[in-house]
Amino acid sequence: MNFVRALSTAGLFLLSLNVACVSEKVPDVKLKMSGNLYQLSQIAQDKRQPILLFFSAEHCPYCNIVEEEFLKPMLRSGDYVDKVLIRKTDIDDFEQHPGFDRKLISGSELAVQRHVFVTPTLLFLDPQGEEIVERMVGITTVDFYGGYLDDAIDKAHLLTQKANTRH
Repeated sequence: MNFVRALSTAGLFLLSLNVACVSEKVPDVKLKMSGNLYQLSQIAQDKRQPILLFFSAEHCPYCNIVEEEFLKPMLRSGDYVDKVLIRKTDIDDFEQHPGFDRKLISGSELAVQRHVFVTPTLLFLDPQGEEIVERMVGITTVDFYGGYLDDAIDKAHLLTQKANTRH
């Protein structure tokens, strides 16, 4: 009887561990909105990092995939803190914020200015707000998207570092 009781207790213990592991949530992170681009460019300059500007739309399921499956896990990992500043711009946003040139601009106006007509679109910018790596438009193959994203970030980071050594 003691053996059965011990086995039952061990089973309940293992079951409770499994439930605890399953119910433990991964901490949610939020993508920072682009907001004041002039201030963002100053931060990028100080940190010597490129800017990844993620153009999204409220009712875009593909934007949700990019955000939830790629960008948020990148932020959670902490592996990109010293590589790139990631910000989100909603093309449906009409609130005015300072742009790279300090002039007020909305997310929708920024999208038009940057020729962003499809969401999701990722721009890789130097601290002055100039595109330095080929943009990523849409999402085709989810299996390879992370690799393409990492390659673009690595190129943008390298170019930003090289540009900073010249100044």
